[in-house]
Amino acid sequence: MNSPSLTFWDRVQLLFLRLLSLFLGLMDRLFGVNWGQRLLERQASRWQSQLTRLNEAIARLEQERAQLESQIEALAIHTAAIYLAGRSLTGVGLRFDPALPRDEEILTASIDLLVKNRLAAVEIEEVGPQHYLYTLEPDWPAIRARIADAAVLAEPEVADWLREGLNFIESVVSSQ
Repeated sequence: MNSPSLTFWDRVQLLFLRLLSLFLGLMDRLFGVNWGQRLLERQASRWQSQLTRLNEAIARLEQERAQLESQIEALAIHTAAIYLAGRSLTGVGLRFDPALPRDEEILTASIDLLVKNRLAAVEIEEVGPQHYLYTLEPDWPAIRARIADAAVLAEPEVADWLREGLNFIESVVSSQ
């Protein structure tokens, strides 16, 4: 990692600190007043408190980042579940043919999102040489639980939207 170059003002401050430390060191030796030690202790205390505040801010940001990542994942799962529920309503079902570009995109996204998170399974059926059909089997209770958990932690507008999606998913799943 490259460190940024020092500005003119940074160099002046460093020079001043060096001169001050030389002066305080000389005074400490000549008169035994320990000015340098006291100054360093005050500076160390000030820096430590700044580091503590920065660490607390970093911890808050990490927590917020984790919450946002969780919410983004839940929104993606919500969107995928709404799409799959709608697709199963239309009679197309949840069979995908990778020979069709749109089906391949949807299947790949569904596998990356749902199957890898253990929210769905995939059955593979060979229908010809080097030609396969994939049937996606969502774990609807697990999907509903994940979305419901996200709705509890989400902002009110997002939570309402997630609950509406849950109602739609529930109506589709119960009708099958």
